[in-house]
Amino acid sequence: MEPIRIELPTGLDVGGVNVYLFKQPEPVLIDAGIKSEESWEALQFGLAEHNLTVMDLSRVIITHPHIDHFGGAGMIQANSDADIWICELGAPWLTSTVEMWEKRLDYYKKEFLVRVGLEEMAANMILAGMAAIGQQSEAIDSEGLHTFSSDGKLQLGGMAWQVIHTPGHQSAMTVFYQPESKMLLSADQLLKTTPTPVVERPLSSPNRIPSLPLFMQSMSKIAALDVDAVYPGHGRPFGKKHGLDHHIIIDKQCGRIQSRKAECLTLIQKGTHVPAQLVDKMYAHHPPQFRFAGLWMLIGYLDLLITDGAIQQETVDGVWHYYAIT
Repeated sequence: MEPIRIELPTGLDVGGVNVYLFKQPEPVLIDAGIKSEESWEALQFGLAEHNLTVMDLSRVIITHPHIDHFGGAGMIQANSDADIWICELGAPWLTSTVEMWEKRLDYYKKEFLVRVGLEEMAANMILAGMAAIGQQSEAIDSEGLHTFSSDGKLQLGGMAWQVIHTPGHQSAMTVFYQPESKMLLSADQLLKTTPTPVVERPLSSPNRIPSLPLFMQSMSKIAALDVDAVYPGHGRPFGKKHGLDHHIIIDKQCGRIQSRKAECLTLIQKGTHVPAQLVDKMYAHHPPQFRFAGLWMLIGYLDLLITDGAIQQETVDGVWHYYAIT
């Protein structure tokens, strides 16, 4: 049984987000959209097209704790008897949502945005935007929360799907693969447009997790799968069944990442050493207020270059500087 795509509005730059419905043997929803009236109405309409209501849902399974994928889970829980499921790694974002957002904002304000050399006005604009996005979710009742292992299995549509942990875009992200039918619910790991490697607050150590190197490793996991149909978190399904092999998407994205990484190294070699200055040059074609995702990618390129042994990082007056290794 193939998953049924229902697209929900987000009001964010990313555009609509996909949730997927399995009708049999019980109604199960993959992801939940954001917390908004527009998303809630679209979900109800999408379910009604298949003769279902929110009350009919048995389970809601969250692929990863980003606002556009889990924000609406609380509304669903409040209006149904559905159990909410997520990988054990992402559970705190669902049960302690406000606290997790406060910690992330605090890290960005006191650490990350300072270290990358952003001016105060630009940093405050980013923080205000993040705080507003955080309002589009709410914590769920922990009694209705269930977790699954990052390498376990889930029953969806009468079939066993493999859980595959794919950190990079988000550290707790999981995708679901059905080997017999060769279907992949790829969440935000595999999209037609490269997802950003979000910079996260360090949890158990003082060091930040290098997101883009992890993303590239996760992409290798996806490239190793035999896939006929990909059901992404954003955009229409693709894959061999739809005339677009997933390896074409992977090769294109990895090739562009390598190309942009080389551009970043060239800028460093020519004397640009501070992340905020690098992002202004590499994303000069975008207005300043839209360069935040570019900052995440820029940090990812720097992480890759450090992994390659091409550059080294130094902290000068509290700001990260990067220098080429010759």
